[in-house]
Amino acid sequence: MQKNELKRRLKAGEAVIGSWLSVAHPTIAEIMGQAGFDFLIIDMEHGILDIEGVHSLVLTLAGTAASSLVRVPWNDPVIVKRVLETGTMGILVPQVNSAQEVEQAVRAVRYPPQGIRGIGCQRAAGFGAWFDEYLSSANEELVTAVQIETASALENIDKILSVEGLDLIFIGANDLSASMGLFNQPQHPQVQEAIRHILASAQKANVPAGLMASDPDDANARMAEGFQFVGLGHDVGLLSSTCRDLCRRVTRDVFPAR
Repeated sequence: MQKNELKRRLKAGEAVIGSWLSVAHPTIAEIMGQAGFDFLIIDMEHGILDIEGVHSLVLTLAGTAASSLVRVPWNDPVIVKRVLETGTMGILVPQVNSAQEVEQAVRAVRYPPQGIRGIGCQRAAGFGAWFDEYLSSANEELVTAVQIETASALENIDKILSVEGLDLIFIGANDLSASMGLFNQPQHPQVQEAIRHILASAQKANVPAGLMASDPDDANARMAEGFQFVGLGHDVGLLSSTCRDLCRRVTRDVFPAR
């Protein structure tokens, strides 16, 4: 059974970097998994990934040093159950606004009596090869993370952070700015002040906090502030920006007619 190195490192206070996957092709996942990222988040909220695509990417990442997490499309225990059966190391739930919603996510991840997850015998349990071990350890091994990305979540942040079983919060700055009436202004001073408040609250509650960084220098600065879980780019964005940069840097000479 695969142990959750990512959760161990977060609990130890280490900082980790990662990125996002939205293309259901194992080659892309393997390239990024071998690049040096500590984690890769497979994104079902945006894009076109379905459960079969998630399964393929989780399987691929198991052969790399990068831990897999899956951002589920919604806080739905049926979706969470199916995603966890792929063998991912945890889930990230978007648009969480209250302690009650965090409790719902935690219960969806955990087996009884702490939760409501149904017992299956799919890839997570080695198709039976480590069934008993998985059932006895999954509640402690899996990561339950939620996104803080609304004004309501900001208002309820202390109650959210008090929920037992919450392993990580991830700030969605773009959606947070929109919810605060500052659409597409994540760098606005009010949004940045809200982010600092969320981080301080998380540190007080001893819950690791994360967010996206714009570049490596920004990632280093965010880690120096105390963010343990920092994302850099995503598969389609990195490919797109690299290709566009290459094309911009090549001069297309016009040769005179012969």
